[in-house]
Amino acid sequence: MSIRTPRRRLAGALALALALAASALATTTATAAPDALTMVNGEGRTITLPAAATSALRSAAAGSSGTTTTPDRKPSPDLAADSVIGVDGRVQESAPSAFPWGAIAHLETNQGGCTGFMLSRDVLVTAGHCVHSGGSWVTSYRVTPGRTAGSAPFGSCSGGIADVWTTSAWINGYPSDHDYGLVKLTCDIGYQTGWFGWWYSTGENLVGQHFYAEGYPGDKPFGTMWWDGDSTYSQSANKLWYWIDTAPGQSGSPVYHYNSTTPGLCAGWCVTAIHTNGVAGGNPTNSGTRLRPDVMSFVNYWISRP
Repeated sequence: MSIRTPRRRLAGALALALALAASALATTTATAAPDALTMVNGEGRTITLPAAATSALRSAAAGSSGTTTTPDRKPSPDLAADSVIGVDGRVQESAPSAFPWGAIAHLETNQGGCTGFMLSRDVLVTAGHCVHSGGSWVTSYRVTPGRTAGSAPFGSCSGGIADVWTTSAWINGYPSDHDYGLVKLTCDIGYQTGWFGWWYSTGENLVGQHFYAEGYPGDKPFGTMWWDGDSTYSQSANKLWYWIDTAPGQSGSPVYHYNSTTPGLCAGWCVTAIHTNGVAGGNPTNSGTRLRPDVMSFVNYWISRP
């Protein structure tokens, strides 16, 4: 298993000042998610969850996570401007088929390459732009967990436009706060890979915490998994910004930690955000969508479906 060691960069007074400014800006400009959640797939099918579905999770998350799922150990060209910040700190995964790295999958689609991660036997979570981008839906995909080039230790799972889901907020051009999606797979490959735990808490301060992001970058040998770990820079209710290096192809990667940063919310390898964006404008960091109540409601609905 790879040894994850903390690494910080670009530290100092300037970084701290920028962090405080960005945090304040993110807090004041974040767009609130609609109360009701409308999910859309590539065939035009829509499912609307009532406001009560996300309200219940929001209430539960006020003092604890919306889920206490723990990792289930089983036998053993992306469109976002993901960025390397300074010196490239990414390391190739040395044990891609071991848990939990085997629960990270190479997502190949007719629109390009992305990353996704397993949250159940048949739910692969990814970025919204990995299933719908530029007004177009993904119409075919192949998911290969734990891949290393031509090696597929768990096999792969393929499907089409009916299996890819995001929300009407993302389809209708809401900001990157709503950049999340999933694939309801046509196979139960998660029983072989296991899946991550996940958590969210409205009152949790994640700034300055050490996280990892791991996936399948397009600038490295094809189909190889790479990770980096570094500290978080700022947060809002919907987004998390961090110094972790990424590259195109890693959108949809899990932003994860060993145990929840607030004790007791999630045990083992646990995800709290979906990597979605690179450096943009005056913000010097990469960022991801936090697993907040509407995201959790969206994912939990599909976990519960046969």
